[in-house]
Amino acid sequence: MPPPTPDGPVGPYAFVFWNDDLDDAAVLGQLREIAGAGFVGVTLSARVGLGRRVGYLTAEFLRLVRVAVDECARLGLAVMLYDEASYPSGSANGGVVARDPAFAARCLVPVTRDVAVTDSGPDGGDEAAYWRPALGRDLDARLLGVVARPAGDDTGSRVAVLLPVHAPGLVRLALPTGAWRVTAVFDATSGGTIRGAHAEQDDGSALAPPAADLLNPDAIATFLELTHDAYAAALGEHLGTTVVAMFTDEPFLLGRGHRPLARPYTPGLEAEVAARLDVPEPEVLRRLPELWDSGDGTRPGGTDPDATGFVRAYDDAVRARLHRVYYDAQAAWCAAHGIALTGHPAEPDDLATAGRLHWPGQDTVWRWVLPGDTVGTSGLDGPESTAPKVAASAARRRGAPAVTEVLGAYGWRLSLDEARWLLDWYLSRGVTTPVLHAFFASVRGGRAFESEPDLGRWNSWWPHLAPLVGYVRRVAELLDATPPVWPVGVLSRPDAAPSGPVVRALLEAQVDFGYVDRDDAAAAAGTDLVLVDPDDGVPDVAALKDDLRSRALPVVDAEPAAPGLRAVVLAGGAGYVVFHEGEERVRTALQLPAVPDDACWWDPFADTRHPVERDADGRVLLDLERRRTLALVRAAGRPVVPAAPALGRRLEVAGWRGTVDRVVGDADAIADDPSAVAPPELRLGDWSREPALRRLAGSVRYAAEVDVPDGAGATRLDLGVVGEAATVRVDGVVVGHALTAPYVLDLPAGTLRPGRRTLEVLVSNSAANYYEGDRRPSGLIGPVALSW
Repeated sequence: MPPPTPDGPVGPYAFVFWNDDLDDAAVLGQLREIAGAGFVGVTLSARVGLGRRVGYLTAEFLRLVRVAVDECARLGLAVMLYDEASYPSGSANGGVVARDPAFAARCLVPVTRDVAVTDSGPDGGDEAAYWRPALGRDLDARLLGVVARPAGDDTGSRVAVLLPVHAPGLVRLALPTGAWRVTAVFDATSGGTIRGAHAEQDDGSALAPPAADLLNPDAIATFLELTHDAYAAALGEHLGTTVVAMFTDEPFLLGRGHRPLARPYTPGLEAEVAARLDVPEPEVLRRLPELWDSGDGTRPGGTDPDATGFVRAYDDAVRARLHRVYYDAQAAWCAAHGIALTGHPAEPDDLATAGRLHWPGQDTVWRWVLPGDTVGTSGLDGPESTAPKVAASAARRRGAPAVTEVLGAYGWRLSLDEARWLLDWYLSRGVTTPVLHAFFASVRGGRAFESEPDLGRWNSWWPHLAPLVGYVRRVAELLDATPPVWPVGVLSRPDAAPSGPVVRALLEAQVDFGYVDRDDAAAAAGTDLVLVDPDDGVPDVAALKDDLRSRALPVVDAEPAAPGLRAVVLAGGAGYVVFHEGEERVRTALQLPAVPDDACWWDPFADTRHPVERDADGRVLLDLERRRTLALVRAAGRPVVPAAPALGRRLEVAGWRGTVDRVVGDADAIADDPSAVAPPELRLGDWSREPALRRLAGSVRYAAEVDVPDGAGATRLDLGVVGEAATVRVDGVVVGHALTAPYVLDLPAGTLRPGRRTLEVLVSNSAANYYEGDRRPSGLIGPVALSW
């Protein structure tokens, strides 16, 4: 088993972007807002746009980090440090290569020539013709080998010829007659860069920082010295207390924007490939052209999970070296300083690499995964769909929390409805430490459109984020205290976890699982896991459930079937959590292996408890709206109230008056017609239809008086259509939040006492109306009604 990992609080962290000129007041103010929203911690990161006055890893930058961490200690926020200026990690904003140009990321690049050899020599010329292959004007490129293979012959690897190279880099084309493809393989710098800390250091800029060689131990030692040691010197006693982790972000072996056809390399790698294949090094050189037989082939991480034969052996050697040189060196540094190494690898389905982290993680950004079942963005199909289970499975193997970076670059059109779904998607699969991307220090200039949206003060629904954060925190703490029981293990390649039909069949039948590395399947042999091999096709789920029951493993059945329902069985008989991943209301009966004594339904969003109802067969009845979660747990003496009032009477609430409470962006630039005048009060309806408020992103506070009759008791408040988040007060007291449709609140008896009461609804719309010019429905549109 991996060694024990350092502890830290689970629950939501705020990914903080320092993306402009900063001072103490700006840093402290943002942290206090984040603490007030209920986050357990922050991930502090430099980001594109950081001011040159502050700099990166300068004395001023490190002083501000110390100011921030001191304040986090006072506020009770845990801190993850971020190990790079923007991303991908490993280059110290170009400082590694500045220390020694030999530390730049390296690669193999082919230069090819087709040669037709006749009786009179190559290309009909002198039989002693020479070729001097060159990689443009690259003075430092090293010719590693030249290989001739019969052209158009897929058996060429067996008859390939390694040609001798003569000074000053000439190759004699003394080949048998026929058509040949001659490939010169060069060791060269990849030309890749990272996104730097400052505005002029982004992709495509001549000042973008060069990527470092992540396979070179000396380069990584320099990276640790420049970054990690600098943090340690600045923060001292905070490491291992307030500072709980170091976040490393999708290291790319080649960097961004690298040379075409580049393959990861570092000098000496051929010896490791030779050892894997048990062949001499010249045999590796002879076979290098096979790296390009299938075209471009690699992913950002630099390898191809579909490769076979020699290419697979090469890629395995690259990954093993990356694990040893990059991840293990960082993990050792972190362990020596009492903190965890976390973050995520470059690929979403890379189980083995995620497992090198003390707190394994993954990321879901750029709208890669969305609610619904659309091809390309489904949460059940494709490599991106594996990310939550990859992180959770690697974490389970380590006995550690699983981490995700989520919501980033989803754009200003990201809704709280989508955010809730994505967070549930991760929680339901066992990830307990989501890092919410991101909280911008600034939206000045183009900063508003760099990996947007901001989730903080620059977003119109910032006033409503705290309830969502509280929900995530409560569920994460429950899952951490009573980890999900996974009765099934799905066999996985180490660098390509499976998705699609097998995973879909299990999850849609409420069979929970974890991934098991095929290369480490022996680790599951001593457990109760029932192994499922995707190579055997889609399992018969009914037969699988019978097998699980025969082994006394927990099984959840839903009748009628509820494919959108995700069921989590909690350890130690603590109960169950059900998440709704679909779009339609679910009404079903759950056959559960056991129900806790004193059981109740706990709504972790509202933090309320309700009675459990059963049918005549003893099955637990479930009525679950979209974007809702319920946990079947012990009441433990906490008050249990009816889930919904008995509905017999309905009263429509009229007379609403709304006033603008908060504006995001430039309040003078929100009208289509500058001469338009906003009404003094808003009524029910879509405020974006008012010409003077066309691009208003922010909040409007609505109020209405209602006469509550005697005997109303428990009441249902239906807000109708809302654009797009609401917080409800009764006589000035917050009684609930509605962030997703249906916008309905069940108010327990005593909330609306008889007599005249004031209802207030703070509604915030989509920030896309301001930032993107959208016209998304905005406001309390209604109708609003009370029922009891």
